[in-house]
Amino acid sequence: METIQRLEKVIGGRWLGVSIHDEPVKRKEEYVYPQADRFCEALKKVSLSKVIVEPEKLTCPGARFAFGWGNDLKETMIRKLVDTKGFTPACAGESIERTPHYQAGIRAIGINVSKTPEMFIAQLQPAQAMRLIQVYQKKLGNIFQAEISSVISACGNVVVKVIQKQDMAISFGCDDSRTFGELARDRLYVGLPYLQARAIMD
Repeated sequence: METIQRLEKVIGGRWLGVSIHDEPVKRKEEYVYPQADRFCEALKKVSLSKVIVEPEKLTCPGARFAFGWGNDLKETMIRKLVDTKGFTPACAGESIERTPHYQAGIRAIGINVSKTPEMFIAQLQPAQAMRLIQVYQKKLGNIFQAEISSVISACGNVVVKVIQKQDMAISFGCDDSRTFGELARDRLYVGLPYLQARAIMD
């Protein structure tokens, strides 16, 4: 059984495969290019389609930063956290800097376009996330260590973190993902690297 089907059967939720491309992806009729300013918004629009997101066209500062197109936006994001969320400048700066991100801009993000994506992502209910952590602990013999941030959630602190750390990641979302990505009040983001997902679903 395909890994996504296993995840959906054992854990629940709807899982998507995310692949990262360092070169532009050749356009095909089967690909959908959603009108989305944010990565979380693109996730919301995926149905059964094969979706290509071009990060340089995103307008969300957090997503541009996470995918390597917004290193010049650090000060803008810091000011936003200070002005709208009451962060101290030092805390805001550290929160941004510690967010997993690419140094060079990647050219495309595929959603459901590859049989062997870099990672899988889902919006889970807390009980489903608990079940996943139980399977993770039982299969891998590890206690999951979560480092959770309230900024740059789906893009940086799930997708990029999972790929760079090669470990499961969880995020409760950020304000934009709750608003534009329509992450429901009873849902959180969970991501798994490809090989780890295969291991715990065997």
